[in-house]
Amino acid sequence: MERAVAAGGPPGTGDQYCGTSPGRYQYLMREGKAGAFCAEGVRLSRKGLHHEALFWFGQALRKDRTSIQALLGKGFALGKLGRYDEEIRICDRVLELDPRSVDAWLQKGFAFGKQGRFEDRIACCDQALEIDPNCAEAWNLKGHALGKLGKWDAELECCTNATILRPRYIGAWVNRGYALVQLKRYPEAISSFNHALRIYPDYCTAWINMGIAHALSGQHERAVACLERAESLCTVGSRILYWKGLSLSKRGMYREAIECLSRVIAEDPNHADAWVIMSNCHFMLGNLDESGRCFMVAYGIDKNDIRELVSRGITTMRQGNRREALECLSGVFGILLR
Repeated sequence: MERAVAAGGPPGTGDQYCGTSPGRYQYLMREGKAGAFCAEGVRLSRKGLHHEALFWFGQALRKDRTSIQALLGKGFALGKLGRYDEEIRICDRVLELDPRSVDAWLQKGFAFGKQGRFEDRIACCDQALEIDPNCAEAWNLKGHALGKLGKWDAELECCTNATILRPRYIGAWVNRGYALVQLKRYPEAISSFNHALRIYPDYCTAWINMGIAHALSGQHERAVACLERAESLCTVGSRILYWKGLSLSKRGMYREAIECLSRVIAEDPNHADAWVIMSNCHFMLGNLDESGRCFMVAYGIDKNDIRELVSRGITTMRQGNRREALECLSGVFGILLR
C-alpha cells in the first residue's frame, strides 16, 4: 500500500476511492485540477487520513511538479507517518524552488526534532527567523529545541517572544512554563500554565505540568487537584500517576499513594523514584518487610543506572563530547543524592 501511495497510485483495493466518496472521486479525477487534488489532500490530512492524503498530493504533483502547497502537504503527511527522512527531502525540494519559504524551514526543523536532531532544528528555525523575525511558531519551535538541549534560559526567552507575538499561542505558553519549572521559578511557571488554560481549559498537558509545578513548590493539595483534572481529560500514564502518588504521600495519604505508584511500576518496573516513594509509604504504614523490599528494588535499579551513566560519561569524554559527559556525571550525583 505505501509503495503505491508513494508512487502516486491509489492506496489499494480496500479504499479504491482514496478516502473520499465515489462521486467526489469521479468528479476530482474528471476535472483533473492540481489545486483541487491538493485541497483534497489537505482535507484528508486534517482528518488524520495521511496515507489517503498522499495519493491526492501525488495527483497534484503529477499535474504541477513545482506546486509548493502540494509538496509541503506531501511532506506533512509523510512526517505524520513517521517517514521523517522523506519529509526532509521534500522540504529541501521546496527550498530549491523558494529558499525563503518559512513554512518549509519550519517543517524541516520539526522533522529534525522528531529525529532528536535538535541542533539542526535550531538552525532551521534561525533560517526562518532571518526571513520573518516575527514568526511566533519559529520562536516556539526553537525554544522547545533549546529546552531539549538543557538550555532553559534560552528556551524561556524564545517562548516568551512567541507569546508576545501571538498572545493566544497555547503551545508557547506551556513550553514557557516548562522552562520556568526547570529554572525552579514555580510561581511564574504556574502563571504561564494558567495563561494556556484560560485560552483552552481542557488542555491536558497544561494541567499535568501545572500539577508538577505545584508539587515541586510544595503545594501538594493543588497538585493532586490539577493531576486529577488531567486524568479526566486524557489517557492516564505513568507521569500523571507518579506525581500524583508523590503528592499524596506528602499529604500523608500513604495507601492512596501506593495505589498510584503501583500502577506506575506496573507500566515501568524500572522507575526507581516510584519504588523509593513506595518504600517510604510502606514504612510509614508499618509495613517494614514491604518497605525493605521496595528499597532493595530501587537500589538494584540505581546501581545499574549508575554503572550505565558512568560508562557512558567516560565514553563520551574520550570522544571529546564534554557537555554530554558532564550530563551523565550529573545524573550519577542526582541518583546518589536522592
